Amino acid sequence: MKLFSFIHFPEINTERLLLRQLNTNDVKAIFKLRSNKEINKLITRNTPKSLDEATEFITICHQEFEKQNRIFWSIVLKETNEVIGTIVYHKISLDTNYAEIGYELDPSFHQKGFMSEAMNAVLEFGISKMNLKVKEAFTHKNNIASIALLEKHLFVFQPKRRDEGVENNRIFRLDIHL
Repeated sequence: MKLFSFIHFPEINTERLLLRQLNTNDVKAIFKLRSNKEINKLITRNTPKSLDEATEFITICHQEFEKQNRIFWSIVLKETNEVIGTIVYHKISLDTNYAEIGYELDPSFHQKGFMSEAMNAVLEFGISKMNLKVKEAFTHKNNIASIALLEKHLFVFQPKRRDEGVENNRIFRLDIHL
């Protein structure tokens, strides 16, 4: 199997979505997502205070891709060409076949199957193109929708593990045995 090489950013098409690299036209959408109070209720992270900080975040995503640490996709609704969320592999190690997965979706698009559709595509990409054997997700213990999404995609709760420094996070793991 020819492994993913981080030379070109991978675009993924699904029935309703395009998963593509963030670009400067996405600054307002990224600012809106990453500063959304509803999304951030259950996420511990730095939120942008300005469009400049959102631009800086996009730059960091590009740099992390070049360092082979992160693939940060914007989730674009094909019908409207609107960025409705993001999904990411980060802390990637092709040597150990490991990555963490994270995601966020504009609340007005919840309960429509978009994140599940994106998750299917990204998990398949991780298996077929990156040979990832272990994927982990860290989610707030009260984020029922996120936990349901992870369980739907066969992630298993790791009750003995804790996310150091983030007391309310719980760790879910997906092991691939081919």
